[in-house]
Amino acid sequence: MENKKPLTVTVSQVNRAVAMLLGGDKRFRDFYVKGEISDFTRHYKTGHLYFTLCDENAKLKAVMWANDASKLDFTPQSGESVVCRGNLTVYEPSGVYQISVASMEREGSGEQAKELLELVKKLEKEGLFKQQREIPAFPKKIAVITAKGGAALQDIINITSRRCPTVKLEVIPAAVQGVNAVSSIVEAFSIAEKSGADTIIFGRGGGSSDDLSAFNSEAVARAIFKSKIPTISAVGHETDTTIADLVADMRAPTPSAAAELATPDLQEVMQKFEVLLKGIAYRANAKISRCESILEHKSRLINALSPRNKIAEKSRQAEALFENITRSVHRNILLSESALERQIGVISALSPLEVLKRGYSITEKDGKAVMKSSEVKVGDKVEIRFSKGFASAEIIETKE
Repeated sequence: MENKKPLTVTVSQVNRAVAMLLGGDKRFRDFYVKGEISDFTRHYKTGHLYFTLCDENAKLKAVMWANDASKLDFTPQSGESVVCRGNLTVYEPSGVYQISVASMEREGSGEQAKELLELVKKLEKEGLFKQQREIPAFPKKIAVITAKGGAALQDIINITSRRCPTVKLEVIPAAVQGVNAVSSIVEAFSIAEKSGADTIIFGRGGGSSDDLSAFNSEAVARAIFKSKIPTISAVGHETDTTIADLVADMRAPTPSAAAELATPDLQEVMQKFEVLLKGIAYRANAKISRCESILEHKSRLINALSPRNKIAEKSRQAEALFENITRSVHRNILLSESALERQIGVISALSPLEVLKRGYSITEKDGKAVMKSSEVKVGDKVEIRFSKGFASAEIIETKE
C-alpha cells in the first residue's frame, strides 16, 4: 500500500486553523482564569494593557483592550493575584495564543465586595448615612486626622493658610493603611473629640482599594457617626467612595477640596462684605432721602394746618386790616377836619360876631335881638353885645 504524502500548508494556515479550533471550543469562550500578573505594560498611546498570567507551573499571555481597561476600578500591578474573564484567542502573526480579557478583579475581591455590600446595607438600615450636620462657616479650630507628613496633610495646610490664616489646625496623626489603621483612626477620633475643634477633616491622598480598606471598616464608620463634631471625609480621589464617605457629614473628593469646604476664603468674604456695605449704605441713603422728603411734606402740611400758624396768619391779617382802618380813619378825619375848617370859615363869615368885629353891636331885650325900634319902648332895659363884652342900657327915646 502506497503511503500518501503529508499535506503541506503555510504557517498562516496553521495559525488560522488553531485560531478556528480555539474559537470553536466553547470551553475557552467567556471563561474565567486566575493567576498572578507579571510583565504588566500599559500602552502609552492606545491605553491597551499587556501582561502575563502565571501560576506555579505555567504562564498565559493576556491583553485587555483600552475600552475594557477604562472600566476597571483599580490599577493592575505586577505581582497582584487577579481573576480575569475573557476569550482565548490566537494572535496569528506570531502564532501566540492569549486570553482577551473583558473584565478583571482582584482575587478574593468578589467576596470582599459582597461583605462590603452587606456592611453598607447594615449601616444604612441603622441610619448611619443620614447624619448631615452643617459645617461651621467660620471655624476657629480644625482637627485633621491623617498620616503625619503625608501629601494630604501638606495640601490641607497649604489651602487653609491661603484661604483662612486665622484658623488653627490641630494635626492628629493616624495610620491610614495597614493592620493597625482601623484602631489608629478610631483612637484619633477619640482625641479629636477632646480637642475643642469646630470641624474634623479625616482621610488620605487616595490609593488602591486595599489602601482604602480601613475607611470601609465598621469600627471607623461608627467612630465617625459617634463624633459630636461635624466631619468632612477626604478619602481617596473623586472616583473612590468608601463607607467613611457615606457616614461623614460632608464628603470631599480630595484633601485639598476638604480644606476648601472647611474654611472660608477671607479675601472673598471681605469683598462680599464690602459689596454688602455699599448696598446697605445705598439703601440707607435712599431710605433717608425718602424719609426726608416725606418729613418735609408732612412739615409743610402741619404748618399749613397748625392752629398756631393759623392764628399767626389771622393776626397778621388783623394787623394789616387795623393798619388799613387806621389809615382810612386818619384820612377821613383829615378830610372831615378840612371840611369842618371850610364850614367854620363859611360860618365864621356869616357869624354876627364877625360883624361885631367890624364895629357893630347887637341889642337884646329879654335875650332876644331887637330888630326894630318898635320892639322896645322908653324905659325898657336892654343889653348891648359888642365884639368884646356887654353893656346894659335903658331906652330913653325911640324913633322910627
